[in-house]
Amino acid sequence: MHTDSPFKYVKERLPAPSNREELEKIAKAADVPYHTLLKIAKGETEDPRVSTIENLLRYFREIEAST
Repeated sequence: MHTDSPFKYVKERLPAPSNREELEKIAKAADVPYHTLLKIAKGETEDPRVSTIENLLRYFREIEAST
């Protein structure tokens, strides 16, 4: 069972902030603004909106389920 916080789960799966192409791909697929995702990846945003985390959780879980 997954016991980490949803925010930590998302942050651990994000690519490095320098990987713009991958971040843009995730942002588009998860329906999250690129700059919001970039701030999360850089550690500048420690308390994003619940809807942002929900979209990213859905995206990463779908990716994991398909592998």
